[in-house]
Amino acid sequence: MQCVYCRLPDGPKGYDNFGVDHYLPKRDFPELARLYSNLFYACNCCNRRKGRFWPNPDELRKGRFIPNPCDHVMFDHLRYRGALVNPRSEAGKQADKILDFNDDESIKYRELILDMIEYTESQKRLVEQNLHIINGRIAIQPTPQLIAEKQAAEKNRARVVANLRRLGA
Repeated sequence: MQCVYCRLPDGPKGYDNFGVDHYLPKRDFPELARLYSNLFYACNCCNRRKGRFWPNPDELRKGRFIPNPCDHVMFDHLRYRGALVNPRSEAGKQADKILDFNDDESIKYRELILDMIEYTESQKRLVEQNLHIINGRIAIQPTPQLIAEKQAAEKNRARVVANLRRLGA
């Protein structure tokens, strides 16, 4: 899973660094505090920065709000390119202003995640190449040693695939 606003995957940070954001703040909309459609999974950075923000009527008229994927097409408002989150609309600019998507620490962390994904994908390719070679050797002459190597390689592939999933890839 990932943050509804900045799309940071929760796996590397761990679930303790994520929480539930009340899109419509509890203070202003207490009757919606437990309404499922008002609750969004968000990283603690975005959740903390958003805080009690809710646009005033003038901001809403001007399209200045924080978009969410249940009510808005996020690509209309935000573009996620590499480690950067770029606004594409007034709502996107408002979200960037409030949530500060591209502060130095957030960019560094997203770059780290992208580097980890790239490295782990290269490990997956190596494991799959090794499996291909082992399978070819088994086709010629299956031995207990080759079968054990294949089992170890398959276990390694499963671990790498699980790591990629956790990284949000």
